[in-house]
Amino acid sequence: MTSASLQRILTIARLTFRAAFRFKLIPWLCLLLGLAIVLIPYFIRHDGTAQMFAQVQLSYSLMTTSILLAAATIWLSCGILAQDLEKRHITLLVSKPVARWELWLGRWIGIGALNTLLLGIAGAGILSQLSWHAKNLSVEEQLKLRQSVLTSRASHLEPFPDEEAEVQRLFEKRQEQVSYESLDVALVKERLRQEVQWMNQLVQPLRMRQWQVPVRGSSSLKEGDTLQLRAKFYAPPDTSKQTYRMTWIVGNPVSPQRFEKELDLAPMATHEWSVPASLIDADGMLRVECRNYSDQSLIFKPEDGLEVLSKDGTFLFNFFKGLAVLLAWMGLLAAMGLWAATFASLPVATFLILTVLMVTSSDSLFQSIVSEGTISSVDEHTGRASWDYLDWFMVPIFTLLHHFTETLRSIAPIDRLVTGRSIPFAALITHILLVIGFLGGSLMGLGMLFLTRKELDQR
Repeated sequence: MTSASLQRILTIARLTFRAAFRFKLIPWLCLLLGLAIVLIPYFIRHDGTAQMFAQVQLSYSLMTTSILLAAATIWLSCGILAQDLEKRHITLLVSKPVARWELWLGRWIGIGALNTLLLGIAGAGILSQLSWHAKNLSVEEQLKLRQSVLTSRASHLEPFPDEEAEVQRLFEKRQEQVSYESLDVALVKERLRQEVQWMNQLVQPLRMRQWQVPVRGSSSLKEGDTLQLRAKFYAPPDTSKQTYRMTWIVGNPVSPQRFEKELDLAPMATHEWSVPASLIDADGMLRVECRNYSDQSLIFKPEDGLEVLSKDGTFLFNFFKGLAVLLAWMGLLAAMGLWAATFASLPVATFLILTVLMVTSSDSLFQSIVSEGTISSVDEHTGRASWDYLDWFMVPIFTLLHHFTETLRSIAPIDRLVTGRSIPFAALITHILLVIGFLGGSLMGLGMLFLTRKELDQR
């Protein structure tokens, strides 16, 4: 790319930025964003706790900002290029001369600059409102807010168990007792896999569950520092009990310095409490034990059953990283809009993007298809799918869609900010490279190619 080409791209970007003012998009968006950020705390009341305060001030405000910016990005990216083609503006631009790919890229950069400005204004407004309304909380809740929300905490989980090795061990052990020659080996292993998963998650009455969580960077923790434990469990749905009695022991169970606490906790809710960081062993492992003293079996899932949090930075820097993730998503939407506008009118391009967004939001369906390996139901007796003749074609498509949605959801910035969990810098860079570099770059390449080869006199 030459300096002259770069200059033309930046000129197109400036014209795109000015077009947003000409369409009166920026004034209206600033007004809507300002009203949403200011009025949300008054329309949605919280119960005075730090958790609900963060939910209202951070979660709802950021979600509203994201929705407004996403709608504006789709409308502007589809509309501005569609207008260039429909009103023959592109004919004047390419005669300057400006290459069509320079026009496409300049439009995308201009929309990105606009989103950066608006997101920065919204972020500053949210921080101001957060600081202002936090003064109305009690002293105790303000302390909880600083410890659990207005902070940046690294997340530590117990490594997932090697289920396949355990399945193979059980299979070989039971094969010595029962002959599997007349049975489907794959079906037998699937049943054993489910059994192993239950063994790793289920805590029966008067039994206990132990975790050994490696805490990264534990050597940098100082005396007096604390860790936060986040626990979540599930109970049988047919029980009438609302809370379950359990005892949590952190550290060496036989040490007098251990942390021990008896709690009555509700299922399907996240519970958080602090423990001294000095309980971490010399090898960097934190040992946690839960004893179930209720009369029901409880389930702790590996992905959210127990999480250990340790402070690793400031809330302000983590907030900026969250805004960077949202900006990357807006960049992907802008690329989608410009790509769709190269071959469709404004209404059709907008409808296409909304359809794609609705389809990609059905991640539970994609996950089910990928895990079962079929788009239809599976016979429990034979293990065969009823529409297996279509699976060779449809399953790879749904697998690709599943990986696409998992990529977008690999970092949930709003959830991480509300819960005070940090966005790892390496994960942030990787996410931006995947969203903008790979997904957005693919759409950019296709959009530039379509626009370059398009016959202008067809529209």
